[in-house]
Amino acid sequence: MTGYRIKRVEDEIKRIVAEIFIRDIRLDNVGLITVTKVVCSSDLREAKIYMSIYNNQKYSIAEAMKIIKSHTSFVRGLLGNRIAMRFVPRITFYYDDTQEYAENIEKLFQKIHQPKEDNQNGLE
Repeated sequence: MTGYRIKRVEDEIKRIVAEIFIRDIRLDNVGLITVTKVVCSSDLREAKIYMSIYNNQKYSIAEAMKIIKSHTSFVRGLLGNRIAMRFVPRITFYYDDTQEYAENIEKLFQKIHQPKEDNQNGLE
């Protein structure tokens, strides 16, 4: 399969799954769920769905992912109804911590570039 077709299918799965979490599965108590990326196998039989969760502190990230994973078969069924493919891919949800990683790097940069207390007082 061409990379272009796989990319189109990944984008379509991402759009549909995001729509499912907005319209069909209301998990407001889990927090804000965002589908960040979908990676399909070369034969389009499997899809890894990466999600970020902006938690409202009611559940930990691990508990929130457990709740999301409990809806896997329901999401796959709705995906099958909304996508025109011969086979509906098996889906697996993963937590995407890229945003948290970027925030930690940004905090480290700020800490490095912060003027030292001694230099502010005129002591060098």
